[in-house]
Amino acid sequence: MSSSAGMLIIYVVAFIAIFYFMAIRPQQRQRRAHQALLSSLKKGDQIVTAAGIYGTVKRVEENIVVVEIAKGVTIKVARRAVAEIIRDRQEARAAAPEPRGRASRAEIEEQAGEVGDEDDSTEASVEEAEAGGSEESSEDDSQPTGTGVVGRISRRRK
Repeated sequence: MSSSAGMLIIYVVAFIAIFYFMAIRPQQRQRRAHQALLSSLKKGDQIVTAAGIYGTVKRVEENIVVVEIAKGVTIKVARRAVAEIIRDRQEARAAAPEPRGRASRAEIEEQAGEVGDEDDSTEASVEEAEAGGSEESSEDDSQPTGTGVVGRISRRRK
């Protein structure tokens, strides 16, 4: 009986040690690294917030960082919300999404044409469902005869 109790204690101690080295210790390292990152934060740093907002630090206060996200547009974020400092300018360009200008009229019409093509096939399906009905008999006449997506689409149009 005492050998099985001793084995149980060894298993529990081994489990706690494995849990410590696999979960707690790496989390402590990550927290220390993030704390070092926040303490090294200074004006002019390119940063990424936890929400994915890219910007340049304009002012650092105790718990708040003022970030310029576009010319003349500044926001206040919690200091702990800074996820990353981008030190290398090339890395900043590679990581940041490319700015998108306004789409030209032709691009907008082209996109609308693609969507319109999809709508035409959906409208044809709805018309077929409404005209031909379905072969299933429906006890509730208030519901459209089509099923699935077609039924939901026809229900919205009425």
